Amino acid sequence: MDDVWEAPIGAEVAVAVPADGAHVEQLIWHGDDNTAGGDLTVVVARRSADVVTLRLRRGERLVADIRLRRGDARTGRPHGLLRTDPGPGTSCTRLFPVTAGVTTDHVPDAEPVLSTPSLIAFMEDTAAAVLRPRFGPATAALGTWIGIRHTGPALRGQTVSVTAVLAEVRGRRYLFDVEATVDGRAVGDGQVAQTLIRLD
Repeated sequence: MDDVWEAPIGAEVAVAVPADGAHVEQLIWHGDDNTAGGDLTVVVARRSADVVTLRLRRGERLVADIRLRRGDARTGRPHGLLRTDPGPGTSCTRLFPVTAGVTTDHVPDAEPVLSTPSLIAFMEDTAAAVLRPRFGPATAALGTWIGIRHTGPALRGQTVSVTAVLAEVRGRRYLFDVEATVDGRAVGDGQVAQTLIRLD
């Protein structure tokens, strides 16, 4: 691969497999890719001493961001702040009513719909519900990362079903795949991360 650690921000690079001493830390998929609309290109979007973010585009369409980190990947293992290990694949589904307090009416002459911040709160709360029954003494979890698409409306009076599935464990950080539906229709999806903290 090109030396993405030295290439200037905005430079186009060719990427194969991360070289020795680096690993893919995160992949953020921004939408369905298709073969129409131009060639796939990769540019350096951001960089720090140990992390570089590459942005994949097909023509003008944003496809994905890939974050590379120097060093070996951390192995997944349960953290001592939990009494039991939920393990990847552990899931929780919760139902949330769409009330006036979680809607927005910023579109003139349109019925109020579930706001994006409320959708994110539902998803984070559902992810935390996987961890809460397993907390050890003086333990809590905080939302520390979100990557959510709000893809459809939920109207006042409807019920949003949110499912969170544990995808990965990295020390105190627990990454969840999340999906929200209304009557079987998708209204949002993505990932959220919860990080364990000790209250004392």
